[in-house]
Amino acid sequence: MATLANSMSHLRRLAPRLSKELFTCRQCLVRSQNYATKATLRTPSIPVPRTHSRINSTTISDRARKAFTRCSSSAVAANGTSSQTSGSSFPKVTDKTVAYWLLGSAASVFGIVVFGGLTRLTESGLSITEWRPVTGSLPPMNAEDWESEFSKYRASPEFQLLNPNMTLSEFKSIYYMEWIHRLWGRFVGLSFVLPAVYFVARKKVSKPMALRLAGIAGLIGFQGFIGWWMVKSGLKDDLFAPGSHPRVSQYRLTAHLGAAFACYVAMLWNGLAILRSHRLLSDPEAGSNLLRSLQDPKLKLFRRSVAGLALLVFVTAMSGGLVAGLDAGLIYNEFPFMGNGLAPPMEELFDARYSRHEDRSDLWWRNMLENPSTVQLDHRILAMTTFTSIMALWAYTRRSPNMKRFLPPAARKGVHGVVAFAWVQVGLGLSTLLYLVPLPLASAHQAGSLALLTWVLVLGSRVWHPSRTAKLLQQAAKAQGRAVSNTARHPPHKL
Repeated sequence: MATLANSMSHLRRLAPRLSKELFTCRQCLVRSQNYATKATLRTPSIPVPRTHSRINSTTISDRARKAFTRCSSSAVAANGTSSQTSGSSFPKVTDKTVAYWLLGSAASVFGIVVFGGLTRLTESGLSITEWRPVTGSLPPMNAEDWESEFSKYRASPEFQLLNPNMTLSEFKSIYYMEWIHRLWGRFVGLSFVLPAVYFVARKKVSKPMALRLAGIAGLIGFQGFIGWWMVKSGLKDDLFAPGSHPRVSQYRLTAHLGAAFACYVAMLWNGLAILRSHRLLSDPEAGSNLLRSLQDPKLKLFRRSVAGLALLVFVTAMSGGLVAGLDAGLIYNEFPFMGNGLAPPMEELFDARYSRHEDRSDLWWRNMLENPSTVQLDHRILAMTTFTSIMALWAYTRRSPNMKRFLPPAARKGVHGVVAFAWVQVGLGLSTLLYLVPLPLASAHQAGSLALLTWVLVLGSRVWHPSRTAKLLQQAAKAQGRAVSNTARHPPHKL
């Protein structure tokens, strides 16, 4: 009896373990354990050798760490850390598709800016004398419509003062140039607004990005209004000096060009920002280390220099708009001299004829913005200042020990790209001036200004510190740490 009692006592001590192993199949146990691990970590199970049922944190392989990194970062990127998005239907990170669409829209704006320059150089911009956003999408379809459009153009100052002998066939050529330009503008608007509505409705963008898209859409609409406001200035002879060459207001032309540049910059910058966020989140640990290095005080001067350089390139391009509006490139077609010296005489640069006030209070600024000689000199000074600043930044990155140590390799390559585009732009500018503004060179020079600004922005995107992405990286790093820790404590099993 004593032996039987001892046996029963021993069986009772083994009962919990025996009941779990005997009355539940091993496959079900493994399946339930894997399900619990996936629910906690939201990561795929990692196979372990059959002969090991337990592992600790020191035996996690590099493959497992990479798997956890990919899963944790993709969870943040795709779901925006679902535990923190319960109060918002927008994701934390915008989808990559939106970035590619923004870059494509920026390329379309780049194209229309260059084509708009061709429209101005061929003096086609005033051929359409009405603004019809909807019905103007179709060109004249028959002889009667063409004659009606031509009669409207014949009433304009440009025809009466510049093209009194123009034929209908010649009118058609400049009409189609302006019509394509306006049709392209409509395409830019529709190809941006409709996809933007789709992406926002399908929650493909973050909440801040949705607001930015709305702002860009509004800017595109405003750009269309500025375009007509500019054309309208060339249809009235009271907006330019009597007997002078009919042209649009240089102020409105520059405003139109500046708005186009602003649209392009907004699309390009946000597209690059989205791609950079995804690239950083693909490896939270490396991304966090990179952003921490960019916060080093020794890089502050470089970051500010890049921002100042972008502003300087933009201002130089806008001064080029004033040169184009006043046809200032057709005078002083030599370099580096302007006449008998490096600059024209002071009485020419600040001519009293440009002043409209008796006290000459507007003498200075009107000559700076309306005197072709002064405007060309301003553009030369700004262009040389921009080029010198770019070369100084390049020398700083090459000579400074701090730049050699802390500047990321991608940013160093970006500086080389900016230098290359600066040299190309200087060559195009000098060629355009010396050869009396030929159409191909003038168009290439305008495209070069936008290309140079593009590369400066690319460089800026490589050294800019995105605070919002940095917070997501911290969340992803914490999730990754929890995943590794939990897997070390509760590793999945494989039969």
